[in-house]
Amino acid sequence: MSFSRILHFLSAGLLILALAACQPLPQPFQPGDKGIAANPLLDLPGGEGIMVLPVAGTAPEAGPEAAMALARAIAKALNDQGLPASTTGNPASLVLRGEADLQERTDNRDRVRVAWTLFDAAGREMQRHESLWWVNRPHWERGTPETLAGMATEAAPALVRTIQGEPIRQVPVVDGLYIWSVDGAPGDGNVALKRMVAASLKERGLRLTEAMDEDALVLLGSVAIDPVPGKRQEQVTVRWSVIRLDGREVGTVEQSNPVPEGALNGNWGQVAYLVAEAAADGIVQLVQEAARR
Repeated sequence: MSFSRILHFLSAGLLILALAACQPLPQPFQPGDKGIAANPLLDLPGGEGIMVLPVAGTAPEAGPEAAMALARAIAKALNDQGLPASTTGNPASLVLRGEADLQERTDNRDRVRVAWTLFDAAGREMQRHESLWWVNRPHWERGTPETLAGMATEAAPALVRTIQGEPIRQVPVVDGLYIWSVDGAPGDGNVALKRMVAASLKERGLRLTEAMDEDALVLLGSVAIDPVPGKRQEQVTVRWSVIRLDGREVGTVEQSNPVPEGALNGNWGQVAYLVAEAAADGIVQLVQEAARR
């Protein structure tokens, strides 16, 4: 079963999100904050703008041109979001540096991670951010303009939030979130979902802990697969529960979607990424709610 077939079912299905705190959440499997582009010129101290440096770690096969091409694409995408940016800058500009890393291969696709660091004009570190993309390796290695432009467009909204100093890290924090486990998923779903939800939460600035510290919250994930009567489909329900160490539940995020029968019995691949991205904002809201109580 191809991923395009699975994703067709995911996008066509109705997803349900339930949050104990009863706060409005974005639609599951619809990642991304689409509202930032409507903002007027975003607030930067003094309006000095951002200078984007050539991105280190782009594919050697693409040559140094790819490093500058990705920087230009990022600058354009930031400008499209209302944030002044270029690859030249001026003496007062903030400086954005990126380091790319090609990561594991999953279902004939590869993941690229770029670690971004923002510096002030004096060279002092101000912010850090991480972007993740699924890419076609030959296109990444060639540094095709379409691939780099698509990466930049996807990364820009979260980068803008970080540059503005608006990531989730600013909210009152209970001392981190510990991801305990995901269970019940067929194939490699338990491992893939845990890995991807960790990446999505880190992307939003949430601190994850390596152990169940006294002040930390705990995230539990579970997957249920049920046959859809009269159809060769299965209803996949993913439930994320945020609890305190004493067992009290803060709240839950639940996602449900039909998929072709047996489609997730093997490698979850990008489906795990989509599920994690869709759930992450709701999980962050639960952590915020716990911090306010």
